[in-house]
Amino acid sequence: MLAKKMKDLRFRKLFSKFENLKKINKFIFINLLSKKPLKTLTSSCYLNILKLQQKTSRISKVRLKNRCILTNKNTGLNRDYSLSRIKMRELMQFGIIPGSKKAVW
Repeated sequence: MLAKKMKDLRFRKLFSKFENLKKINKFIFINLLSKKPLKTLTSSCYLNILKLQQKTSRISKVRLKNRCILTNKNTGLNRDYSLSRIKMRELMQFGIIPGSKKAVW
């Protein structure tokens, strides 16, 4: 369980580190490389852009998982509180979460 949490934290750090680079690469690719090649861009500039794309290709937002703060579970998660449904129920039962209580049918 701890290993998954550490892996998720590592992905989050990498994503935040390379997020701006990915946006810059996308802007450059769309605005400069897809149109007619400009004389100002040299071959070394093209190579640098391709290297950055290869570095950031494995890091995407899709790989990040929402996890419970207390139990580190990824299933049955309430996004508003970032808690799993089991912990949410326990906290509601004791009145720790304001404005909510256990449903009785």
